[in-house]
Amino acid sequence: MNNILGIRREDKHQWERRVPITPEHVKELKEKHKIQTIVQPSPIRVFSNEEYQNSGAIVKENLIDCSVIFAVKEIPIDFFEPWKTYIFFSHTIKGQKYNMPMLKKMIELGCNLIDYEKIADEKNRRLVFFGRYAGLAGMIDTLWTYGQRLKWMGINNPLSKIKRTIDYKDLDETKEHFKNIGRKIEQDGFHESITPMVVGFAGYGNVSKGAQEILDILPVREVRPRQLEAVYNNPSNKFVYKVVFKEEDMVEPVSSEKQFDLQDYYDNPHFYR
Repeated sequence: MNNILGIRREDKHQWERRVPITPEHVKELKEKHKIQTIVQPSPIRVFSNEEYQNSGAIVKENLIDCSVIFAVKEIPIDFFEPWKTYIFFSHTIKGQKYNMPMLKKMIELGCNLIDYEKIADEKNRRLVFFGRYAGLAGMIDTLWTYGQRLKWMGINNPLSKIKRTIDYKDLDETKEHFKNIGRKIEQDGFHESITPMVVGFAGYGNVSKGAQEILDILPVREVRPRQLEAVYNNPSNKFVYKVVFKEEDMVEPVSSEKQFDLQDYYDNPHFYR
C-alpha cells in the first residue's frame, strides 16, 4: 500500500464544481502525514489546477499510482481498477437499481468501497450529509426554474429575474439580489394566475432550514397546513406563503381508533400510512 491518494475529476454533471478534498487539506496531508496527492485536471472545479499544484499536489490525468481514490458523485464502471479503495457517494446502500452494475463491478474487481453515507459516529449518526448549503442552492435553483417556466408560459413574474446558484458570486450577492426581488413582489405582486404563491417544505431538517433561509428573504407569510384552504379562499398576491409539513401532516395511523404519536411513528412506522 503506497501513500498516494487520488482525486477524481467529477463528470456525472457538466456543472459539477465540488471537490472531496481541498488544496488546504492536500497540503496538510503532505506536510504532516507524508501523503502525496494526484489530482485529475478539471476546467470547472471550484479550486483551480494551479491551486492544487501550489499546495503540493501532482496534476495529471492518470491515477494508476493511487491506492485510494476520492470522488463526490458516482464513478463510471470502466474507471475502477482491481483491489483499490474508492471513497464517494455511491447511492447503493438502499439497493438503488441504477447503480447495482457499478457495485457488482467493484465486487468483481475486489475493490473497497467507503461510502460517505455510512460514515457515522458511535451513536450511528451520519457525519457526512446534505445540510444547509444543499438547501440554499436547492431553493435558489428551484425558484429560478419556476421563474423561467412562468416566463416561457408568458406570465410576467418577479422570479424570472432570479439567477442560477452557479451564476451568483457568493451568498451575500445572492441575498442582496433576493432582497431586490422581494421589494418587487411587495410593489407589484404576483400575477393572478399564480396567486396564491405557496411553497411547501416536506420536513424541517438541515436542508429544509437552508432552503427556508433563502425563501425567507422574500416577503413571506408562514401558515400551517390546516390554514391552506383559507389562504386559497382569500389570497394575497403580495406574499409568498410558506408551509412546513411535519410528520403528523404527512402520515396518519392505519387504524381509525389510533391517534398520531411521533415516537410511536418512529418506533412502528408500519402502523402508519
